[in-house]
Amino acid sequence: MLDLFRSDQGKTALEYSHFPTPMQAIVWRNWGMVPVERIAKLLQASPEQVVELAVGMGLPASPVTDPLWLSRGYITLIRANWHLLTYEQLLVLLDWTADRLAFALKEDDFLWIKLGSLKPAREAVYYRPLTDEEKERTAELQRQITRHFPADAHPLQDKPFGFLNRFAAAGDHDKRMFATESVKKGLTIGDSSYIRLDSGWRVCYPAEGKHARAYVDRFIRRMKQRWGIEMTACELDPEQAAVGAQPRTVHLVIRPDDSLLAESHAIEVSAHAVTIRAVDEPGLLRGFQWITKCMEGHGGPQLKREHTQRKTKMDLRFIYSYFAVFGDPLIDPEVDPYPDALLESLSELGVNGVWLHTVLYNLVPWDAAPELSVHWEKRLDGLRRLTERAAEYGIGVYLYFNEPREMPLSFFERYPEWKGHSHDGIHAVLCTSHPDIQHYLRSSTARLFTEVPELAGLFTITKSENVTHCYSHANRETTTCARCREREPIEVVAELSRCIAEGAFSAKPDAKLICYTWAWTEYEKETLIKGIRGLPEGMRVMCVSEELMPTHVADTQGYVRDYSISIVGPGERARISWEAAAARGLQTVAKVQFNNSWECSAVPYLPVLDLIEEHLNGLLESGVTGLMLSWTLGGYPSPNLELASEYYWETSVTGSLGSEAVASGLPALSGKVELLRRKFGEAAEPIAAAIGRMSEAFRQFPFHITTLYTGPQNSGPANLLYLTPTGYRATMVGFPYDDLSTWKNIYTVERFEKQFQLLSQQWKAGLDQLLEAEAVVPDGSQKDYTELLHTAMGAYYHFRSTAMQISFVIVRDRYLQEEDVDASSKLRSRLVDIVEEELELAKSLYALVSMDSRIGYEATNHYYYRRQDIQEKVLNCLHVQRQLSGGIS
Repeated sequence: MLDLFRSDQGKTALEYSHFPTPMQAIVWRNWGMVPVERIAKLLQASPEQVVELAVGMGLPASPVTDPLWLSRGYITLIRANWHLLTYEQLLVLLDWTADRLAFALKEDDFLWIKLGSLKPAREAVYYRPLTDEEKERTAELQRQITRHFPADAHPLQDKPFGFLNRFAAAGDHDKRMFATESVKKGLTIGDSSYIRLDSGWRVCYPAEGKHARAYVDRFIRRMKQRWGIEMTACELDPEQAAVGAQPRTVHLVIRPDDSLLAESHAIEVSAHAVTIRAVDEPGLLRGFQWITKCMEGHGGPQLKREHTQRKTKMDLRFIYSYFAVFGDPLIDPEVDPYPDALLESLSELGVNGVWLHTVLYNLVPWDAAPELSVHWEKRLDGLRRLTERAAEYGIGVYLYFNEPREMPLSFFERYPEWKGHSHDGIHAVLCTSHPDIQHYLRSSTARLFTEVPELAGLFTITKSENVTHCYSHANRETTTCARCREREPIEVVAELSRCIAEGAFSAKPDAKLICYTWAWTEYEKETLIKGIRGLPEGMRVMCVSEELMPTHVADTQGYVRDYSISIVGPGERARISWEAAAARGLQTVAKVQFNNSWECSAVPYLPVLDLIEEHLNGLLESGVTGLMLSWTLGGYPSPNLELASEYYWETSVTGSLGSEAVASGLPALSGKVELLRRKFGEAAEPIAAAIGRMSEAFRQFPFHITTLYTGPQNSGPANLLYLTPTGYRATMVGFPYDDLSTWKNIYTVERFEKQFQLLSQQWKAGLDQLLEAEAVVPDGSQKDYTELLHTAMGAYYHFRSTAMQISFVIVRDRYLQEEDVDASSKLRSRLVDIVEEELELAKSLYALVSMDSRIGYEATNHYYYRRQDIQEKVLNCLHVQRQLSGGIS
């Protein structure tokens, strides 16, 4: 299969001339990521020779090699070596088979596309002794590293993947979102309007509940860990439920009510008992989480005597893992995409669904191609165990269904009648208009839900980078499928969703099936509505909230494709889709990004709460009842998600004497300021002002889908500078190179440069305000403040570096063409200044990533950079400065 990925498109690999030799570049980029013996093997050298090369450059002689790089960071490795190694050497480095690498290139979130759909031509590099000149350059390189990165100046405080430790075990309140110590109120001892829970209380739960006992046990454990209170649990039979709550009891009752959305619940706090009534079992969990949040707000295990009604407004809220491995996440139990502590943190933020990528023939055996289904039993078992664990946190598991997958042409030598559209001369589609393929989709989906009964649902995506039907990448004029050419494209798309839904509903009538209309943007309004009308009963309709919203940034007209945070939805196209679905009697879901987006994915979340709150208010007005909270990026348990959780329920409170009241100091819709007050006390107002300023700054982002995917704002200061144009085209969230023409897209170079200057300058003003607020941050809030500060700083370094890189390419191109000596000298001087700022930005980023392992990480791209990559950027800047000082040779 690897032969399918051999194309170099006539491109020769880049040379990294800031290293004396290519073999030293290989050693540098892989040091500490793979064993020394592996590097020696691919260079055909001895380990001692490789160590000598490393030490000569200032690297440690005995690096600590973390195996996580090969299990969770292999994309970082592949990207770092793409221009350095041949495929054969790359296989040695990874210790992979050719088939495994081919699978990653095809299935690991379009990795082949991210790498440019080409493998640069490269001769194999092998070890040889350094020449005298190379030894001198190597010694100078070591001096540069020592000068700019003195020993112990920025010790590694949080090693790569260190964030995994935060989710290593459930039940530790220090890892939990609501276990904040920042704002404690004094206990209201003796106040008759409050009751106090203490040892001797019990929790009675319905005997018929499947997961209620797990909810109860976690609540009891939390009470003991947090307040030292010993509580007990007991089953509650139906006769007891009818009697009512007994003294010193937290009483759980399920009362179905079809007039309310799932998880709706009420909490009655009387003089001697607490009753949580919910429409379903997960509603009991939400009641527990509410009273826990109230107790945290009071700084003690006490609750106000009142009746709180919480009606669910958005009953589906699902998200992707912050650190799931995308390609084959269920095959290896050691690489858990959703450990319990992450599920617990997400659940406390109101999340009730998680999703992951799968391929149908990997999960359900396919008689037509059994070789594709190898280890399907292991994957199904992994999925089954995940769904069972997640359910104990009130979370359902959803699958990304991008089906059916295209096949190599050789497959159709066995099944010619199934062949549909062929788009690249290598693959063809399994034609979904053929009855056999429709049967395959129905029967395999049905078996999936039969084998995994706790599976909550799935979402279909029928037009994507994967070609899944004869109109995925074609229209009626260009499709090569004679069968589908006789049909309307939207009919084929709707039928595909129907086949999958019918299979799922036949095995699990209450499965949540979602049709994601991503890339239906090409359809006219009437066609879009026709497609929605063609969906089956019970299917939900999901579309990007900002879909086709007009943009007007830098006096340039455009529109949103995919998703955005800087452009706040919902837009007209989404509303049309949701209205058509509502008219059809189908529920609606908004696809949003509340943490980050490709506008800057290298930080776990962008602290732009004002924009998130504006978006949430718009969504409430739209009537949607579901949210997909993130694509593969944006799954970190953050203050942004905590703010969003305030909007999921309509909360009304009646005081103990029948008067309307505010819920225990927690308003029904607290908003940004109240959230920050709970977290930061008296520092809330200056922090809110800083976040407001960064929110406004982010509106300056020059949005265009091409900019999002190809610009350097995701790799930031780690992207190298090239004094000689590379000739390479920027790739989708892979290599930005120096391709300003692609980065800017619809903008003029002048406007594009100006927008990133404005964005970075205004963001810096907000960052400065945030830094000033530290003086009034309470001691118990320092951890939360530091994490917030790190995300703001990381975003700034990326935005500012992007502005500098844009300026560098503009000035460089003018410099290379300038013939006048004086004008050339001024341009060279300007380049030197830009390079110097880039160098300093890289050093600042180095200090930040040394403290925070979250910076630079994104689930499907792994780490955009490591500390050594940032050091390499400094070497690169110094090399460019030397070139400028001596002119270009």
